[in-house]
Amino acid sequence: MFKNISQIVAVGSVDGVCTAAAVLRLIGRPAVEVGLVFCQAFTVDRVDPTTWEPPNRQVAFVDLAVNNRDDTMTADFVRRILEAGHEIVAIIDEHSREDWQGVLGSFEGLIVEPQSQKSEGGPGSSGELLRRALAGEEIDSHTAELLGAADAGDRMDFTTHFGGMVNQAVKSAIADDTRRVYLARHIASNRDGDEKIASWIKEYETILANHDKVVAGRVDLGNGIHRVSAKGLAVDMTTLMGRLYREGARVVALEGESYSKELKCKVLQISFGTNDRGLDLLSVVKAAVPTASGFAQKANVDPADEAAALAAIRAALRG
Repeated sequence: MFKNISQIVAVGSVDGVCTAAAVLRLIGRPAVEVGLVFCQAFTVDRVDPTTWEPPNRQVAFVDLAVNNRDDTMTADFVRRILEAGHEIVAIIDEHSREDWQGVLGSFEGLIVEPQSQKSEGGPGSSGELLRRALAGEEIDSHTAELLGAADAGDRMDFTTHFGGMVNQAVKSAIADDTRRVYLARHIASNRDGDEKIASWIKEYETILANHDKVVAGRVDLGNGIHRVSAKGLAVDMTTLMGRLYREGARVVALEGESYSKELKCKVLQISFGTNDRGLDLLSVVKAAVPTASGFAQKANVDPADEAAALAAIRAALRG
């Protein structure tokens, strides 16, 4: 039922890359014959379906959620795809069936429908959603391994063969989607990486060495707050923060650099993070530093506001 898919639009997570590779295997044609583009829910406005050649493509979305801040962006993307003469035939996304229902109105004609991971027994990843959709069909061990790696990756488990390869190969150039395209096409038909992928992974090893430096300089501020500095170092923030949490931090205060659009250069920034879902870190910090930005589990402040933010966090942790 996947044979006619000729265009994949996927999110660049490990789940998205590995599931896209699995779809390429299921299509059965050489991977280069299938269009493949990576984006995020909030960057679909940058994708131009009129450039997809040849026209009249059958399109599969992989791990692509409805933009939860602006669903009209997703609706406009769907409209532009249809107006360009293409047809959406699969939505392999586990984030919210209801959101997609609101955008599409009907799932009629889809070979795979979106689901909701928060519903009882809902799939936790796009890889798992596709695995369930294929229940009863015979798939090879390579495809099954790709889907298993996709599911593990959505739970931040990158210890699988394919998940580890994809995670390490993209992290040293996180914004370069051409790597994701290359990886998905490669692992669709190869279990092991080539020299190019090996070189990307080697770059990531330098990042992991930087993590050792950051952790070695950690300062325990008490109350479960650990302060570290990544100033001037390339890091994989997800992996670094996960390591710090595993090693005892409830809240991490990280000194680093971010790009300022106004100043057109990198500036120092203090980022507070937590893996405690019961702690709305941004709300706590904004009460003391109204200019703080971020989301529930992350708050960013200027270095001058670090002390005030820390005092508010301490008070919240003491309860």
